[in-house]
Amino acid sequence: MTSHASLRVERSRASLVARAPRGWPMVFVLIWVALAIAFFVLPWSVEAKSLALLHGLCAQQPTHSFYFGDQRLPFDARMTGIYGGVAMTSIVLLALGRWRTAGLPQRGIILALVAGVGVLAIDGLNSTLLDAGMPYLYQPQNILRLLTGLLTGTALAVFVWLLIGNIAFAPSVRRPGRVVRGWRDIGWLMLAHTGVAALVLTTWGPLRIPLSVLLMVSAIAVLSGLMLGFVLLLGRRENRALGTADLAGAATLALIMALMLIGSLAGGRFLLEAWLGLPVPG
Repeated sequence: MTSHASLRVERSRASLVARAPRGWPMVFVLIWVALAIAFFVLPWSVEAKSLALLHGLCAQQPTHSFYFGDQRLPFDARMTGIYGGVAMTSIVLLALGRWRTAGLPQRGIILALVAGVGVLAIDGLNSTLLDAGMPYLYQPQNILRLLTGLLTGTALAVFVWLLIGNIAFAPSVRRPGRVVRGWRDIGWLMLAHTGVAALVLTTWGPLRIPLSVLLMVSAIAVLSGLMLGFVLLLGRRENRALGTADLAGAATLALIMALMLIGSLAGGRFLLEAWLGLPVPG
């Protein structure tokens, strides 16, 4: 019976692999390459292009942004923290071998991640009260926006990794264990975030372009990861991938959808600002 069951599993795997579209991994990579080439070939400054690309995802308030010389990052301080946190959390989890892992963190770590989001909410509310001319708790600072954003970025990255681990891959190929396995992992994440914060706070000119690219890639990747979940669920392709390459077709569609969303949000905001006669970033 055991041999027959093993044979059925192997046949199922072979069937799924045979039905998997070929060439999609290359298409996925080529889209990213085309995006990079188009971004750097366009004649405007990196600051102007990055601000335009992410215009629909962030308020981009100049007073809330980090400047490197006379040019700023494409996200304001809080969003820089969020997407920088997503990027660094993903890099650390990848280095720890947590890709295809679907286990929830322990309760204490989940509560800590939720608390990080709550701290950002409190800091954001405090800043909003000041902007509205209402009583507020303390003087907002960009460094607090950055640090609370990093905490929220950690929670967002863990959510996206859990989403992909639970929806994308077949149970037979998931790695055992939790995505975040203990407080030591949290320590590694906080160390990585400290490094990001230190780099941003130097406001050293040569770091602006690499950081801007990191933030843009992170934003596109986050939205693509969320879209991937919808693509797999709506296409009834969940829990079928036997390897990362099997996700390439769905990931390509998710990437295109994410780019369309980013473009439509940015374009819509530019049109609204033009209609209202509001200043645009530049």
